[in-house]
Amino acid sequence: MKLFLLGISTCALIFSGCTNTTSNAPQISTYNASKKAPIVKNEKSTLYYPGSMTQSTIEKKVIIAPKQQEESIITAMATPTPQTSVESSAIVEEPVRTLSHKALESNGLMIKIAVLVPQKTIRKYAITSVNSVMSFLLYKNYAFDLNVFNCNDETPSAIMTTLTDIRAGGYHYVIAPMTADGAQILADNVKDMVVFIPTLTRQSVKNADSNIVFGGINYEEQLSLLATYSNEKVGTFEDGSSLSFQLNDYVKRTVPHLFYEKQIANSKVNFKQLFKGNTSLNNGSFYLNTPLVTTSLIASQLRANGINPHALLSTQINYNPLLLNLTQYEDRDNLFIANSIQQAPTELEEINALFGHNIVYDWVNYATSIGADYLCTNFYETPNGRVFQEQIENNQVHYNTAIYKPERSSFVKIVP
Repeated sequence: MKLFLLGISTCALIFSGCTNTTSNAPQISTYNASKKAPIVKNEKSTLYYPGSMTQSTIEKKVIIAPKQQEESIITAMATPTPQTSVESSAIVEEPVRTLSHKALESNGLMIKIAVLVPQKTIRKYAITSVNSVMSFLLYKNYAFDLNVFNCNDETPSAIMTTLTDIRAGGYHYVIAPMTADGAQILADNVKDMVVFIPTLTRQSVKNADSNIVFGGINYEEQLSLLATYSNEKVGTFEDGSSLSFQLNDYVKRTVPHLFYEKQIANSKVNFKQLFKGNTSLNNGSFYLNTPLVTTSLIASQLRANGINPHALLSTQINYNPLLLNLTQYEDRDNLFIANSIQQAPTELEEINALFGHNIVYDWVNYATSIGADYLCTNFYETPNGRVFQEQIENNQVHYNTAIYKPERSSFVKIVP
């Protein structure tokens, strides 16, 4: 019940009134505490990062005496203020004791993470990214200090002011879902913190040092896998967005000549006029670089107007269960979708669901969860190891991409 109330409260309150106008150091508050363990901070030095030329095992420890209580209770309520967006109380059981480095238990750590969000820029992910981090920490049963810093937009002044607040709060590990503009500002100005950016690949940012780690999926890799289902007659559909332009550009790099290119800016286009009698589209392989609703309409209208394509190909953008409802089975009979999301532990998926979002189909939330796993595993002592198996090389998450077909009631993997 507490988790259910937590999810509702977070979605409703986490960003109401959350600003970055104060010049004071942000108020630091414990968001959650694990059961039956002293609150122990065992944080590795940020002078060196995984993958740097020299790695250090320098550590600093602060052991805080917990309060004596009958039961350890997790309580939390998101209450944004100008200084911080999370406040809570934590009651922890067990007498004061000093732990050696080797004796530290995973549920005795104080994980300390900041989430930097430009709410106006990333919109819904300003909430879901925070909840993804929170869900992971709850799943691992860590004692943690999670603080949300809303810079509102990605102007240099807003980001720099927020970075000052993060430093003042003593946070060395940051998860920052941002666009390329904001990420470049971070790369140019942050050398003293580890930053995980779940929304971008490393290629999106110039001159990023080893303290900046990227979790974006590789669309180029997905398109290369999809190309194995294409013939030589290749066409594309796109909607005029920057992402569709990027995807089209990837296709054009590998295909010498596109026989068909069409921009569909909205779903109100006259598909009958577009497809009726257009037999030249038969046996074509079409990359659907379009959002879910437009993709569904294209697939259904091609069949309705007697067009028989060789294959319909789509990246992660259309890996969504709603596709199964928006199209008939026959519409998607020759549709192939690339997906980089792997199955997470069931309990972690359920905790995320309590917050009203998922890591099953939403790759940004999934990547954010990998970021939380990465920070906890690499910069805090966690004997029980990583949850996610994706490798991080050259400061980039490498996903295990596969091809799926949307069958009658589910997506089925056809290429491992």
